[in-house]
Amino acid sequence: MPNMDGLVLTQQIRADSALRQVPVILVTSLDSPDDQVRGMEAGADAYIVKSSFSQEGLLETVARLITIQRSRHA
Repeated sequence: MPNMDGLVLTQQIRADSALRQVPVILVTSLDSPDDQVRGMEAGADAYIVKSSFSQEGLLETVARLITIQRSRHA
């Protein structure tokens, strides 16, 4: 992204009361354990590394987050 990275965007989403409940999945090339910790600390619900990306894994993650959201609003 030209003016901010995914961590900053995630932090801004979490800071906005109208958006903070929106699930965030970071898909990134940053693959160190420290990068993953920073992503989760920023408020990401999931962290997917591009080098191990699979469409099936992404769809499983989306389905899991939808299930969690539904259970919170039931």
